[in-house]
Amino acid sequence: MKNRILISISAIFFLLPAGCGSNVSKVSRPLLGTVITITIADDPGKTADAFSAAFGEIEAVQTAFNLYNPESEISVINNTASRRPMKAGEDVFNLIKKSIEISEISQGAFDITYASTGKLWDFSKENFTPPDDKIIQKLLPLISYRNIKLDDKERTVKFLKDDTKIGLGGIAKGYASGKAVSELKRRNIKGAIVACAGDIQVLGDNNGKPWRTGIQDPRGDSVIAAIDMHDGESVSTSGDYERFKIVNGRRYHHIIDPSTGYPADSGLISVSVFSNDPVLSDAYSTAFFISGLEKSKRILSSKKNLQAVFITHDMTIYASEALEKRIEFSKGLKVIYF
Repeated sequence: MKNRILISISAIFFLLPAGCGSNVSKVSRPLLGTVITITIADDPGKTADAFSAAFGEIEAVQTAFNLYNPESEISVINNTASRRPMKAGEDVFNLIKKSIEISEISQGAFDITYASTGKLWDFSKENFTPPDDKIIQKLLPLISYRNIKLDDKERTVKFLKDDTKIGLGGIAKGYASGKAVSELKRRNIKGAIVACAGDIQVLGDNNGKPWRTGIQDPRGDSVIAAIDMHDGESVSTSGDYERFKIVNGRRYHHIIDPSTGYPADSGLISVSVFSNDPVLSDAYSTAFFISGLEKSKRILSSKKNLQAVFITHDMTIYASEALEKRIEFSKGLKVIYF
């Protein structure tokens, strides 16, 4: 999904050198449809168990959220909630609830019921062709967070339309990185960075220096910005270059606008969102990419816990003013702070 890895981090976000010492170690594993890398800066004598525990947290998320495993918690909800209210585990229920809140704030730009369309847009096919518009229009009524009814007291989920499905893939990597970092923190690890493709969260620092990440050029392979990450901070990037196909000269990418059923065409080609909550970073990077620049800026004006970097089709960069003192862009780029 978010591939092309350099050093240890995905193509949309790079981990840049920050004075790594002999106590820095890293492990990568294929999980959540991508390669996940955990880097730890601490006593090598206690890292083996820490790596195992952190990856165990990510594996648990993969198991619970797997749409293609009929026994996963999400699949059980999807196969039952149209007929009757289905009780959910506390974590899954809270994530569904948070997803609906973000859907309301973004006016449906982020919507977990997009899973109702199944593999409508399957970019894994070698001979990809866009789906028929008639099929898209038929499925559109199923895509609405308003089709989900939650009961906080009973902790149940009910779908108001038959064939409605939900998928937590839009926040899975952020949630997984947060769970892994929490486990490392519980084990008193001094410094670490968990990179689930374009979703990254850091813990502590790298031998007294901040962990440094970089934003990829969405139309190339170079790094166009570097930023020092604070302890506990997370970042998620969504872009039209992560997974796409070009058909008859038109780029079709994997970030689908729930209101149209087609790849989002908001004028943005890359969005990075920073916060101390990796779930929020993950969800809002998608929501902002679909919403476009001006609508996203309005949402950000009321969300002081979020900062963002937007890149438009003409490679103009818009960045939150709060990032100005710790982000460094390549020379020659047009950067506008707001």
